[in-house]
Formats: sequence, structure tokens, C-alpha cells
Amino acid sequence: MQEALRAAPAEPPRSRPRVAAVAVVGLGVVAVLAAVHLTQGTSSVDLADLLALLTGAGTDQTAAVLVASRVPRLLAGVVVGAALGAAGAALQSITRNSLASPDTLAVNAGAHLAVVVVAVLGLAVPTEASALLAFAGGLGAAALVFGMSGGGAGPTRLVLAGSAVSLALFALVSVLILLFTEETTGLYAWGSGQLAQIGLGSVGRMAPVVLLGIACLVALGRRLDVLGLGDDTAVVVGVPVRSTRVVVAVLAVLLSAAAVTVAGPIGFVGLCAPAAVRLVAPLVPTPGMMRHRVLVPMAALAGVGVVLAADVLVRLVLGGQGGIEVPTGVVTTLFGAAVLVAVARRFRDSGPVRQAPAARSGRLRDRRAFLVVATAAVVLTAATAAASLLFGDAFLLMGDVANWVAGRAGPITTFVLDARVPRVVAALLAGARSRSPGWWCRRCAATRSPSPRSSA
Repeated sequence: MQEALRAAPAEPPRSRPRVAAVAVVGLGVVAVLAAVHLTQGTSSVDLADLLALLTGAGTDQTAAVLVASRVPRLLAGVVVGAALGAAGAALQSITRNSLASPDTLAVNAGAHLAVVVVAVLGLAVPTEASALLAFAGGLGAAALVFGMSGGGAGPTRLVLAGSAVSLALFALVSVLILLFTEETTGLYAWGSGQLAQIGLGSVGRMAPVVLLGIACLVALGRRLDVLGLGDDTAVVVGVPVRSTRVVVAVLAVLLSAAAVTVAGPIGFVGLCAPAAVRLVAPLVPTPGMMRHRVLVPMAALAGVGVVLAADVLVRLVLGGQGGIEVPTGVVTTLFGAAVLVAVARRFRDSGPVRQAPAARSGRLRDRRAFLVVATAAVVLTAATAAASLLFGDAFLLMGDVANWVAGRAGPITTFVLDARVPRVVAALLAGARSRSPGWWCRRCAATRSPSPRSSA
């Protein structure tokens, strides 16, 4: 297998200077962002004070501000950006899906839920234990997504499964935060991605984990290059496809868990960073930056740039205090939303085009099945609506509802139902509105699809 990996096409010599040039430009952009980042904050320390500190004429107050607040926040952005950028590149490679990321595959959501559950239980755990719990939560969520999508078969199914699991887990997190407000104090802003740090404790502990994870992904770069040629080709040259994917997925989850431990689930960095690298890749001769030994570090560097740019932007627009009140993850989510729309517009599923179903002779059986499903849906909807009217902080009977309809209910029953009935009706209308357009579009697509005879 080692001989087959060494026999892979070598990188063109003329691409190396261009890759180095792109890396130098990226490092320069990150350095400028870091310099601007250090000048922002709620204190009065500005660029002149920082320059004076470098020349030895600075004050102790300036040094204290840098050590206690600004440098930890800057390093947190570097660690989180590098971790999420490398994790996003790894997940996109093993799934062959440009929409895959720690967010769209529910890894961040699972890690977030694990940390919130520990807070709800009232357990005080060190940073290392919190990282292990976040890793376990992210790994479980990723396994659930891959299981729901049939082992990652089909890029569209994978992203849909990841989005569904993410929404469900984040909804559960919101419920826990609302029900246990005292136990989860401070987790709301952290849950949106907050870079503010008190000292270098969590950053110093997670930085070696991130460096080790990125180094392992770089070491697996040759295998990932061969995997990109297809599973059949990888098997022929001796690459263990399944074990390689499992190891890379575990490393990506580990990097995401480290990022969540430091700053919470900062959204869509793992999607934006590889997308930025792909935008720059045409400047380098093939394969150039698409080699994973180059792609992973460049995606990590791009992730650092995305996080620092978002943090600089939010404090530039809203000021130092606004940078504390508005988490950095909000801005990165806006970036990610734009990138997600742009990538999705060019995304094409690899599966065959679905044709309209041909006419079948068993229409009577289809009608019976439709009637059974429709009847069951109506019965379940009516039962759920009735339960919503009867159960709550005050238990009612159907007779109370009948008296309320007839206008003979008492003041307490009237007060309760006046509050419950509009809520139940709104829920029914909202549910019907969310389902109707999809059914109508599918029905229209079926009726407008050409028949085999007409297309012939």
C-alpha cells in the first residue's frame, strides 16, 4: 500500500511557489486582522499604547489589558478557526460533499447539547472533562446522522439528515436553557459562539489538541487524496476505505469538540473556510491546493481568517461593548448563510432524475391506503388538539370545553380556554401552512412531468 501511495501523481513543481505565495498572503491577512483585533475592546488602550508597549514605554495597565482580555480572545479565535476550518475540510473530503461541515452534520449541535446537559445536572467539570463530553456528544450526533442517511450514501440525504438532527438537538438545548435558567446561566451567549475569555486556561489546554488533530489529518493526506479518486480505486491501491473514513471523522469531531469547549458552537466556519480555499485554488496549477497535505492547513488558516474577520467586524460596527453583547458566532452564521446559498445553487445531486410514476392498475388499493392514512392523520390531529385544550397548568374536561362554547363556563374555565384556544388554532394553522406548499409542489411536478410516451 505504501508503494501505491508513493506512486500517486506528484505535485507539479511550478505549483509549489504559487502555493507558498498564497500561504504567505493568507498569513499576511491573518496578521493584519490580528493587529486590528488587538486594538479593539472596551478599554481605552489603542494602537499608540500597544506600540509604546512594544518599545518598552508602555504602562502596566496596557500590559494587564492585553494579558487578561485581548490576547486570550485573539488566541481563542485562532484555535477555534483553525479547528473548525480543518474539520470542515476533512468532513467534506470523506463525504465528497461541499455542503458538509460540523454544523450541517450536527457535530457542533451534539457537542453543545452534551455541555448543556452537564450544566443542567449541576456538575462542575474541568476543561479536559468538558472537552471529552463535547467529543462524545459530537460523535454520537455524527453517528446518528450517518445512520439516518444510510452510511452517507447520497450527498443530499446526508445534509438533510444532518440539518434535521441539528434542528432537533438545538431545540432540545433551548428547552433545557428555558427550564433550567439558573443552572445554565451564561450559556445562552456561549451557545451562539462567544470568543470572550478569562485568561488562557481553556485556550492553553485545547491548543495542543487542535495542533495534534490537524497534524494527524495532514499525515493522512495521501490516503484522502486517493479516496478522492473513488472507493474502487482506493481499494485497488490498498487504501482501507472504511477505517480511513472512520479515523478522519473521529479527528474532525475531536477538532469540533475542542472548538466548542473554547468558544461554544461558532456556526458555519467549517463551511466557509474550505469554500474560501476552493475559490483561491484556480490560481494554483492542478492539483495544487487540492492536495490534502496543503488543503487541510490552508483550510485551517482560512478558518482563522473567517473567525477573526467576523470578530473585528462586529466590534468595528457595534463598538467594544457591542462585541461583548453580540456573539461572534452570529456574524459567522451570516457569512455561512451566504456561502451555503452560493454553494447550494451550484450543488447537483449525483443520483438519477426521478421520473413521474407510471399508471398502475391497483388504484383501488391506493385509494384505500390513502383513506386509511388520511383517517389516521385526522384522528391524531383531533386527539392532539383536544389534549392541548384539556392539559396544562389547569386540567379541564370536555364538558368544560362544551360549556365554554355554549357561553356557560365559569370565570376560571373561560380565562384558561381564552388563552389556550387561540394557541391551539395558531398551531394547527401553522402546521397546515408549512405542509401545504410542499405537497402542492410535488403534485404539480407529478402532473407536469412528461409521460414516457410523450417524451418518446
